Amino acid sequence: MLLVLCVISLFSCAAPPAPTSDAAAHTRAQAGFQETETAYSAYPAAQNSAPPSETPPASVNRTRSPANPAPQPPPSETPPASANRMRPSANPAPHLPVFDVFDRSPHAGPFLTLPPAQPPADAAPWLAFPPDKPVAILAQAAPPPPALPVNPPRTPAPPALPSMPQVSRKRSDAPLPVTPLPHPAPPALPHQEPPGGGAGAVGPFSIMSYSPSPGSQSPLSRSGSEARGIERYYQGNAEESIREFEALLQAEPENQRINGELARLYAETGQGRRAAEALERIRPRSADAERELFLALCRVGDDRKALALLPLSQETAETLFYEALLRRDRGEWEKAESLLRKSLGAESFRPLGWLLLGEILAGAPLFNYAEAETCFRTALRQDAEMRIALFPLGFALLRQRRYQEAHSYLSRARRYFPANSRIAESLAEAAGMMPLESGGKAPERRRISAVPPVVRALRQPDLVTVRVGLMEGQTLVTVKTGGPYTLKTGGAGAVFNGNGSEQLWISRQNSRLLIQNQGEQTVLASDTPVVLAYQNPDTTTIVGGSNGEDRAYRGSIEFRIAESRVTVINILNIEEYLYGVIPAEMPSSWPQEALKAQAIAARSYTLAYLGQYRERGFDLYGSVLSAAYRGVTGEAASTTAAVDATRSVYLTAGGKPFRAYYSANHGGYSENTVSVWGDETFNAAVPDKLAAPRTAAFSLDRLARWIQDRPESYSSMPNLHSTQAYRWEKWVSVEEIQSRNAEYGAIGDILAIISRGRGISGRIHDIEMRGSLGVMRIKGDRIRSRLGGLRSNLFTIQAKLGKNGAPEYFIFQGAGWGHGVGLDQSGAAGMAQAGFSAEQILAHYYPLAERTSGAPRR
Repeated sequence: MLLVLCVISLFSCAAPPAPTSDAAAHTRAQAGFQETETAYSAYPAAQNSAPPSETPPASVNRTRSPANPAPQPPPSETPPASANRMRPSANPAPHLPVFDVFDRSPHAGPFLTLPPAQPPADAAPWLAFPPDKPVAILAQAAPPPPALPVNPPRTPAPPALPSMPQVSRKRSDAPLPVTPLPHPAPPALPHQEPPGGGAGAVGPFSIMSYSPSPGSQSPLSRSGSEARGIERYYQGNAEESIREFEALLQAEPENQRINGELARLYAETGQGRRAAEALERIRPRSADAERELFLALCRVGDDRKALALLPLSQETAETLFYEALLRRDRGEWEKAESLLRKSLGAESFRPLGWLLLGEILAGAPLFNYAEAETCFRTALRQDAEMRIALFPLGFALLRQRRYQEAHSYLSRARRYFPANSRIAESLAEAAGMMPLESGGKAPERRRISAVPPVVRALRQPDLVTVRVGLMEGQTLVTVKTGGPYTLKTGGAGAVFNGNGSEQLWISRQNSRLLIQNQGEQTVLASDTPVVLAYQNPDTTTIVGGSNGEDRAYRGSIEFRIAESRVTVINILNIEEYLYGVIPAEMPSSWPQEALKAQAIAARSYTLAYLGQYRERGFDLYGSVLSAAYRGVTGEAASTTAAVDATRSVYLTAGGKPFRAYYSANHGGYSENTVSVWGDETFNAAVPDKLAAPRTAAFSLDRLARWIQDRPESYSSMPNLHSTQAYRWEKWVSVEEIQSRNAEYGAIGDILAIISRGRGISGRIHDIEMRGSLGVMRIKGDRIRSRLGGLRSNLFTIQAKLGKNGAPEYFIFQGAGWGHGVGLDQSGAAGMAQAGFSAEQILAHYYPLAERTSGAPRR
């Protein structure tokens, strides 16, 4: 029984050194990517926070996007690295820590100060226009705040809030003491297609016209209170939204639409029991309403009412899973196991289901560690970010006396959950049973056995040159030349000539670059950068990765010292660079017109960001921090043909190369950059070609149903998207969220996670985490990493309460994979398969950009 409790407690207790963790890829692109001496930063494919071993499936990994959304600000505008964390703000309230959030972003200084005063109820006075006057409504997010100094003046200082009472972790029907925190929110969005008016695509520069006819009502006539409630929610004021809908409820207490909306709002603001009560009020109750009520009752642990609804009129894999959770919480392990097996038999993709089944199998009376291991591995295979599965997997391996494997998983679990004493005890047990390893001998220099391939180089001297950062922070770099080569230093001409294919090692000695050959003889020592080049441009070089993956590259290779370590840079023309980018960003088997569209978008993006990291010695990263790049190793005939067919073609906007963003899957609706990153570009929010433009923001309940219903779109065509990229659900334990955010400030036990503003697509641009001791705000792309490696910011939030009445898991149901700006790679493939040309695809996703060819204007 003790063993069962030990295993179970891991999942019910409240609680990164990831290559791209936090604040996700954007922060890392701004701050640089110094790695450990063994890290090869061109190779990790995780976009949010997963270590290389925890990346999404390769079929999805290949369609990842540029993750640095805006040019790096001048050094004078960039806060120092020490300011890259939260720090106490002026006038904190007693028992309620207040923080300033700093990050290296396009807008230096704090993103926000928490918490200022509550915004007035009439925050959008422009809506109160006379009904007989024509108006123009600008559907545009507010411009980003001006750059602030690192230590901005605080006059006047934000007013201190009254003390927040300590919130005990026990059942309560009372709403949380939530104080709305204003933020630079966009102006209100219209919520009804205006009668007699027309609307363009809702994007950063779209204008919606409204000319009322006699007797017509304003756009608030959804009704007025309902539209105002939705408006307030999208502005980030969920509490005001709740008040509007509660006022409507007094007139129609059984209205399904109003109760459904209130249920979603209550659930997101940490009031799960009130959400269930709202669903109970709905009459008559359809099968769908019955199912929603059952799930809500299970989430708050009201087993009496939930069981009274059984049997449901429609039993699904989801309802079986929830009932299994309910039975588990009641200690009915055999019943829970039976329900889980039935649920997984009906729908096998449910990572938490496999995790819980493994937990049951590993406990008494079964102690079936072999089958439990299979369940835990399945859970991790389906969700590589499910860190909470690492400990039970390591424990199952430990009990099977597979100490080496157990030690590996337990070490990873300890890294993510350092305060968990059970992990520490199991790790010590595994370490004590492992044989001692002989030490003291330095590892030998690894040799590259592969032969650098010969390619057909482009002999076109007028092509733009690109400098790609392959590695940084290396103590030893291994390369293999493809033929006779020359080592050159800056301005000194040829320094050393090699006769043929050779193994070379590059390291630092004092402040100099040291290059040695396979006989460990020093062939060159230089105080300046060294370039490895060939007279024959068809020759390539293999660069050895510290993870054992060796890649061949066209062009020349430069080595330089930066911060006492070696940096490796690939220098080549833009077209040959794209040969290695396109197949890494989009599967080479996809339709040719989609590959051509991707080539033009990537060329535009590359030209727009040339020189972004000039101070580090290169233009772009050779990873998803800029664009995935695998060199010659990843090239494919179909993608090379797409690059050749579009040579020198790119997009422009405002007379400059266009920042053509792209990501794996938009989920059916893209977003503009103001909402996603806070910077204004010509990337507009557009619907999938099969969907209608939104002239009104969806209510939260309608947005949730749109996500759950999986509407047909070009983003969801068979064999052209990952099922879990288009629509997904992820359960993240409170312990994991707390461990991911521990270094950013202590807010106590997490009680609620609330969205504080959404774009027209429904993507969240601010999150507030409310704890028993304080609050924390997270912005933009870093939301995904900090909440557990979510696939996008287009999601809804609900909590699953544990036995103590406090959140045990947060449930995120979402759509899309990636930031959701610009070209949807799966959608482009779906359009191409339907007969659209590359030009039509680009015109759809980039309606404000123009097609250009020839030498770029800089």
